[in-house]
Formats: sequence, C-alpha cells, structure tokens
Amino acid sequence: MKGKRLDVILTLSAGVTAFFIGVGTLLPSDDFSEEENRMLSTLSAPTLSEIADGSFFASVSEYYRDRVPFRKFFTAAKTYTELAMGKGENNGVLFCKDGYLLDRGEYESLDAAKKNIGYFSTLANGFEAAGKETAVTYVPRGIDVMRDKLPLFYRGSEKEVWELLTLSEHRVTELTPTLTEAAQRGEYVWYRTDHHWTSRGAYIAYRALSEEMGYTPYGEECFDRVTVSDGFLGSSYSKAGCVALFADSVELYRYAGDEEYTLRIDGGEGVYGLYFNEKLDTKDKYAVFLGGNYATVTVEKTGEKRERLLILKDSYANSLVPFLALHYDLELIDLRYFEGGREKLLEKAVAADRVLIIHGIDTVATYPFAGY
Repeated sequence: MKGKRLDVILTLSAGVTAFFIGVGTLLPSDDFSEEENRMLSTLSAPTLSEIADGSFFASVSEYYRDRVPFRKFFTAAKTYTELAMGKGENNGVLFCKDGYLLDRGEYESLDAAKKNIGYFSTLANGFEAAGKETAVTYVPRGIDVMRDKLPLFYRGSEKEVWELLTLSEHRVTELTPTLTEAAQRGEYVWYRTDHHWTSRGAYIAYRALSEEMGYTPYGEECFDRVTVSDGFLGSSYSKAGCVALFADSVELYRYAGDEEYTLRIDGGEGVYGLYFNEKLDTKDKYAVFLGGNYATVTVEKTGEKRERLLILKDSYANSLVPFLALHYDLELIDLRYFEGGREKLLEKAVAADRVLIIHGIDTVATYPFAGY
C-alpha cells in the first residue's frame, strides 16, 4: 500500500511538473537569447509537406527545447554534471587550462573551406588585375593560438583546414605564428570565453599586416590602453552551457583623435567615434567595436583626404579597425549581409586605393561565400 501511494505521488509530481513546464513554454518570451547570442526557434503553421516529411515535428521539438522555463539553469546543471563526471567538453567547446573555453574547430566536411579559399583568391586576383594592391589573411581560432592551454590528452584534426591554404592562387599573410608566440609569452591575445581575439591580439595582427600592406605601424607607446569592462562572457561561454571560471576584460587602445572619425552604418546618418560604449551594458560586449556587424560601414577622418582601404571582412576585423583607421579611410563590407554581387564588389575596389580581405578561418569553413 505504501509503495502504491509513493507511485501515485511520483506520478502526480511528474505530471504537475510537465504541465507547468508545458504552460511556461507557451508563455510570451523574447525571440533572441542574449545569454546564447542567437535567435531562438519559432513556430509557424505547418504545410502538408512539412508534416509528411517530419520536419514540422522536429521544429516543434526544437521550439520546446529552446523555450523551456529556467533553460539557463538546466543547461548549466547539465554542464556541471558532465564536468563532475570527468567530461572535458560540452557542445563542441573544450574546457582548457586557466579557464579557457575553446571551440574544437573541427568540421565534418572541408568542402566549404575549399570553395571559399578559391573564391577569395579569385576576388583578390581580380582586384589586382584592376590595379588595386590586395592583401588576404585568415584569422586563426582560439584552438590554433592557445596551444598550451589545450587539455593534456587532446587529439584533434584542427590543422586540416589550414592545409587548404596551399590551394590559394593568391598569397596569404599568416597570422597564426605571431599570435601563438605572443600567447606563449603570456600575453592576453584571446578571450577566455569568446571566439574573438582581444584588442591585444588585434594590435599584433595590425603590426603583422603592416609589411604586406605598406604602412608603418604605431608603437604601443602611442596608445592609452583602457579597460572598459571586466565582466565579458562571450559566445564560447554560451555555447559551453553558461559555465566559466573567469570573465574576460575588454580593453580599448585609445589615442588622440579617435573620437573624430565619422562612421556611417549601411549608408545611414554619420556618428562620431569608433566605439559604442552602450554595448558594454549588453552581453555581447565585443560589439563595443563598431556596434556590431553590418553590411557596410564607412570610417572617415573629418577634414583630411587620405588613401581609401576597402575591407571585405567578418567580425574579427571590427577590433582591428581602430588601428587601420590611423592610416586609411575605410569602407567595410561584410559579405554575410551585403546584397551586391561580384560586379558591385569590383566597383567598390576600383573606387578604393587598396583592398584587404580578412575572415576568420572558422567563418571560411562554415559559411557559403563561394558563388556569391
């Protein structure tokens, strides 16, 4: 009798819990998760074909997974449990030494990377045929740079994507060795909880690109290094299950006149300065650089006629902009959002004095640029 009573209590408890979770899932909520820095799943009326092939039911499952109440708590609990069991990663993120959370950086297929490297090579050769000096570089991942932080027995295939650079028909400026050497000296070149390089990492890249691009880099003594946040928890933190030993600090390399630049985002009204300090009050504090990612951004110095640099880029270039703006007026194009085509890009290149193509190697391996 006592056993039956216990069974009834457990059944009722489970039923009530499932009911309230189900109801909570259907309550209004934001479509964007700031913690995970991504859009959450939404539901729409199904079509007959979606019902027939099962895709609608898969979307319902994903919707409930994304909207379950206290999702952050359950996600963190799962991660802590797996860590306690000795698991060294979660959701493709490695738990490394000194609190570093590094994406594994491995891919099921390298087809996208092959096509994209060929695509950027073709673009660069086309720009140079039009008389525009063009530099191409690919930004490494944390797993490429922070080698001494990797788990002791880690074995991965992360180097495979770099072997594809031999396919490039245009010279590529390598940044990995310089950044790795700085990291091994103990310099803070990569965020612990985010996939981006720090301002220090961007500065090192700025110096490394100078010979290829023909400018004389400014020394560190020319900058006032200002820490504007000590509470940055980035994309790797979110992907790993909202677990981190340390938060990151965000540092800006300030210099006289950096508030005098005019920025125009997607052709809009001009704003002054290179930094968007209001972004420091959001989760994505890396957006302090340029305010985030947009199809086009122009950066011009008021009252001066300078060489114009066209940059085809992803988000890694955002923290590089304050350094390059010392030498050029800039036109930034993010091909993930830009709606023009190759002819439009060639027009932009012809209007510029030189071109820089810079993308994270992870973006190159995962985004379909080729055929753009």
